[in-house]
Amino acid sequence: MSLSPLAHYAITYEPCPPLLRGCNSRRLSAEEITETCELLLATARHYACRYWLLDGRSHQQAQPQALHDWMRDEYFPRISRELGSGACLCFLVPEPVWAGLPALGYGQLQNGFVHGVRMGWFTDEVAALDWLAKQRA
Repeated sequence: MSLSPLAHYAITYEPCPPLLRGCNSRRLSAEEITETCELLLATARHYACRYWLLDGRSHQQAQPQALHDWMRDEYFPRISRELGSGACLCFLVPEPVWAGLPALGYGQLQNGFVHGVRMGWFTDEVAALDWLAKQRA
């Protein structure tokens, strides 16, 4: 069951082990992504959940650099402050987006750290879930 009031974005919570899942049903604008980010953080605070799997594979193009800058400079620091250190965000993206991530400033695609938030970028859900499991250990 989706915890999201947004028609274009589903959020579910799995308690054991704790995992917040987010998935968009269509390509989202930068403004819609900002809106979903705020909803994800509020939901994560509610459940005290630091492990997220965000499926953005319906996006076939990269988002604007300004959105990546906002996430890196404002959003990720808030995640760290509000959830504590050790938050792990796992992003599922299509192959063309994954290939372009280094040009957007993501040098460590599977063990990046930004303001205390560990993140991994993947094209395959099984590999992403395996990475999250290793982060819990």
